[in-house]
Amino acid sequence: MSDKPFLTDIKLTRRAFEQMTSNREMVDLVASASGDLQTVTGRANLAQAIINRLLTRQGELARLGHPTYGSRLHELIGELNNARVRALAEIYIRECLAQETRIEKVTQVTFAAPTRGYDRSTLQVTITVQPVGGEALAVVMPLQLGGG
Repeated sequence: MSDKPFLTDIKLTRRAFEQMTSNREMVDLVASASGDLQTVTGRANLAQAIINRLLTRQGELARLGHPTYGSRLHELIGELNNARVRALAEIYIRECLAQETRIEKVTQVTFAAPTRGYDRSTLQVTITVQPVGGEALAVVMPLQLGGG
């Protein structure tokens, strides 16, 4: 299987704002040793695109011509990590990723079971997708709820 359907993009890294309490992150470009911008290609690019889409607030890019890009996951900030919130998160994830043309379908969304002493402000989610013309891809990411 060729990486062509998955495209190439600039590699990004996310880091939390140090002094903010609004649960926002900053996106940084990644430079190579030669000083050029690194790129991400193939399945890694699709995984990055999934994370970027999910962590962008729906409507945030409307002024740039993309009013439906992003997710509603930000609406869960301040909520408790419980079954209702996990169900809403799954709905928001599936709704968001249905817009990604490189994904044929979202095959599974699972959340790590809470354990004794776990961080109640974070949902650990595994999203498995079936890319168009490719093998299944799993993306594991934390979703910060903040309040907890």
